Amino acid sequence: MLRLKELREQRRLIQEGLALKLNVSQSTISAYEVGERVPDLETLIAIADFFNVSLDYLAGLSDLKQQIKQSDLSPGELEHIHTYRQLSDTDREKINAYIDGLQSRG
Repeated sequence: MLRLKELREQRRLIQEGLALKLNVSQSTISAYEVGERVPDLETLIAIADFFNVSLDYLAGLSDLKQQIKQSDLSPGELEHIHTYRQLSDTDREKINAYIDGLQSRG
C-alpha cells in the first residue's frame, strides 16, 4: 500500500488507531504499510472509504484523491474538457501555464 502510511499520518493516527477503525490488528496495518501483505478487496474499499480517497489514489495509480465523475461536472465544464482535448500539445501547455499562474496568485 503505497499511500496508507501517508494517509494515516495526515490524519494523525497511530497504527493501532487505524487498526481499530478497520477491525484488523496493528501488525496487519504495519504489514500493509511496508508491503509485506496486500489487503483483500473488501479491506481496500474500507480503507478508501475511511480516508475518502479513490482506490486508484490509495494504490498510487493516480494523484487525484477522488475520481471526477461526469455527473459532478456542469455542461460548461464538460464542454471545456471536450475543447481542451482537441487542442494541440502546445496550446494545452499554454492553458496549463495560465491555470498554474492563476492558482499561484491565490
